[in-house]
Amino acid sequence: MAISSLSSKKQITVPARLVRRWNLKQGDGLMFFEDGDSVRVLPIKRKHLLEMRGSVKAKKPIPSLDELRRIAREEHASRHGR
Repeated sequence: MAISSLSSKKQITVPARLVRRWNLKQGDGLMFFEDGDSVRVLPIKRKHLLEMRGSVKAKKPIPSLDELRRIAREEHASRHGR
């Protein structure tokens, strides 16, 4: 069992034992599930961008990197009056 206290800003510190067990890193989250008078806490691991590659299908072919850069430059110029 691990115990943590609520700070004046309503924050809690995750006990070191649980941080190690769940291998939590900065940016990871915790999900709180209410269960009657109890609360269950589950870790939410932040995924590295490369781990998500292929998880969403494109609606149309993705242009080349040069084409993406050209589009980005045009967007930037139109927003900043250049």
